[in-house]
Amino acid sequence: MKLQQLHMLIALAETGGLQEAAERLHRTQSALSMGLKKLEETVGFTLFDRGGYRLSLTAQGEQFLRQAQEVVKQQQRLQSLTQQLQTGAEAQLTIGYDYTCDPAMLVEPIRLLQQQFPATELLLHGDSQLRVLRYVREGKADLVISPWLPIFRQQGDFETKAIAPFTLTIVMATQLANRRGGLPTTRNQLLELPMLLPQNQDTGINLDAIMRMPAQQRIRVSDPRTQKAYLLAGLGWGIVPQHMVQAEIDDGLLVELRIPGLVTTTQLEIHAVRAADRIAGPAAAQLWQQL
Repeated sequence: MKLQQLHMLIALAETGGLQEAAERLHRTQSALSMGLKKLEETVGFTLFDRGGYRLSLTAQGEQFLRQAQEVVKQQQRLQSLTQQLQTGAEAQLTIGYDYTCDPAMLVEPIRLLQQQFPATELLLHGDSQLRVLRYVREGKADLVISPWLPIFRQQGDFETKAIAPFTLTIVMATQLANRRGGLPTTRNQLLELPMLLPQNQDTGINLDAIMRMPAQQRIRVSDPRTQKAYLLAGLGWGIVPQHMVQAEIDDGLLVELRIPGLVTTTQLEIHAVRAADRIAGPAAAQLWQQL
């Protein structure tokens, strides 16, 4: 039994079809079909039920798949460890972060990395939540920080730990409240005003669903920084990470809305995320411990 056969089995189980698995593995459907037949001959039982439109695992196939996934994961970890033992500390360390996270939380851990691993080049990339998670899954980032929802585990085999709270709050400009003669006090009054929110940036967090705020007027902007600038200009109200606007709230430029019967804040967590199937190098391991 070869690792290539186990990779084929996993691809077939995840895609449910020869065509999709063949595309993922860059092989022909006939080669996969023959490979599956040989694997079943080797193990001595049927792995997939071929009676339906899609391939589905048999009971024996499900048990075999679980062990196959573990073997592949251990092989990947061994390969990662081999690379680390060959090269020592990483020449480069790539860190991803969701653009709604406070970058200040990385300052001290990075300062320590500079002291302990001066030869390691640090690459930082900001993007949306699901995109930075794909960086980890595809091996393009060693570690990322992002607001976390349990559903994100569907995106890959991740190891995570909570490192900071993350609060979403509803705000509007004080000047906008003054123009309209005061703050909105009911849900309907709020929905009469334009809602400022980021465009669909592949975030994974649906602010509309979380806050249940179907405003009639919407202004979609490309990123939270633009959203904040337009909020300060009094162009509408919005749901934003609290840390991004706390200084403006303290200075009286923005005001948090408190409307009876309406959830105006949502509590989440920021997690550090890394791949569970790769062994971290010395610099990445230190960063993980410091966060």
